[in-house]
Amino acid sequence: MSDNTDRPGADRRTNARLRGLFDTAYTMIEPFFDPDQGWAGHSLEHLAFRVLRENFPDLSGEEVHTIVVAAHRVYIEHNPGRSAHLRRPEEIRPPAP
Repeated sequence: MSDNTDRPGADRRTNARLRGLFDTAYTMIEPFFDPDQGWAGHSLEHLAFRVLRENFPDLSGEEVHTIVVAAHRVYIEHNPGRSAHLRRPEEIRPPAP
């Protein structure tokens, strides 16, 4: 069975490498989605990109973006009453290089 992550529209969950990193990455960036950790009512999710790049320098920009979007979705699912301040996951765009 091949890894289909290189095809557009491929199921990202098939990327075993990212799946293996996800729990650690989520623990690092979850506080950036918490409204109590925000700044003037805004989330700090943009800092999640920086933290992941610093801690996982071998990840591509697309892989970092994939983890941030997945983490964002997980946070919303686990904290429905504490996520109204967040953009929807599909609205998250990677920061410019």
